[in-house]
Amino acid sequence: MNLLKNKIQDERVVHEQNKIYREIYLLIFAICFVSVIYKFFIYGFEMEHVATEMVIFLAAGIYYSVRASQKGLFSAEVEMHDSKSKWSYQTKTIVIGVATGIALGLFFGINSAVNYAETPLERVYYFFLTFGASMMFYIPILVLVLVISYTTAKHRSDKVIDKQLEDDES
Repeated sequence: MNLLKNKIQDERVVHEQNKIYREIYLLIFAICFVSVIYKFFIYGFEMEHVATEMVIFLAAGIYYSVRASQKGLFSAEVEMHDSKSKWSYQTKTIVIGVATGIALGLFFGINSAVNYAETPLERVYYFFLTFGASMMFYIPILVLVLVISYTTAKHRSDKVIDKQLEDDES
């Protein structure tokens, strides 16, 4: 009675359902993004007002990364990316970590110069002091987190693919 367990599905229907799910995801992402922008204008740049949206953004990204590596899709995505792009996926990961660290450093440096300095010379001093300290702190942490997560996901995905190939040979 194995016939009752195996449901035959039309590929066209499954493909269209996946398109709809992708559209729903993009819609939810867009709504959260608009909500963050709106709340920043209404309440100012306070993270407590946009915490729910940030959790949604982070959770969706983490969930996708974990599931893609569990299914072996991450390795395939990396290979497809590397065959089409001049820069490898890993290089882009490092560049994103450095760029994000620089952006955070600029944000905190400008914030310190504008909000806490009283004279123009103090503004320059506060900017460079905060910018430098932020860069020394955020760039290594972001690069390490991104490289470690990339390496872990790639390794897990490669193991899943190897296991699938072994199962197919058996």
